[in-house]
Order: sequence, then C-alpha cells, then structure tokens
Amino acid sequence: MISFISQQLVLSRQSRSIVAFQAMPLLWENLAAQLDSVRAGGGFDYSAWASPAAAPLQGSREERLKIALNAIKDSGNTQMIESLNAALEGREASFELPPLESGPEAFLKTLNQKAF
Repeated sequence: MISFISQQLVLSRQSRSIVAFQAMPLLWENLAAQLDSVRAGGGFDYSAWASPAAAPLQGSREERLKIALNAIKDSGNTQMIESLNAALEGREASFELPPLESGPEAFLKTLNQKAF
C-alpha cells in the first residue's frame, strides 16, 4: 500500500512538471504576441501635450544662453548666473562654495546637533 501511494506521488509530481513544461512555451508565445502587438501599435503622439510656449528655442547657442541668463537674472541663483556667464565668456565657472567640515569630528558634531 505504501509503495502504491509513493508511486502515485511520484507520478503526480511528474505529471505536474510535464504540465508546467508544456505550459512554458504557451507563456512565451503569449508574451511574444503581446510584445508584437505593442510594437505594431506605433508610438504615442506627444504633440498634443506640447504647447507653443514649449517649442524649442531657435538661434545660436550664444543667443539661447543670453535668453536663459535674462530669464534667471532676478532669481538670486548665483550658481546658475555664474555658470551662464562663464559659458557666454567661454571659460569654466568658478563657484565660491563655503568650506565644509569633514571627518569623524564633523559627523559627531552633526549627530550632537540632531540629538537636541
């Protein structure tokens, strides 16, 4: 009786693995068909979202940089202003960044500040 049950269990496992093995090509075929239908559908037309104000700027690089500089001149973003001025002058931007503490002492100091 026990050997009969064990044989049935082995057969049951084998039949499940056969069914799973037979189902795998069907899954891959289904995936391939879905991908083909997506590819055949064509791309999405994003032009409906574009507004006339979002049209790409025309003109030379220098003109576009000047337009960008005029747009952010009053923003107070000194790094952006310096970057645009440097690009217009053909030089590398120099940023005056504040010194930052580093090392274990700085880490422990920030932990102490967060604790209170």
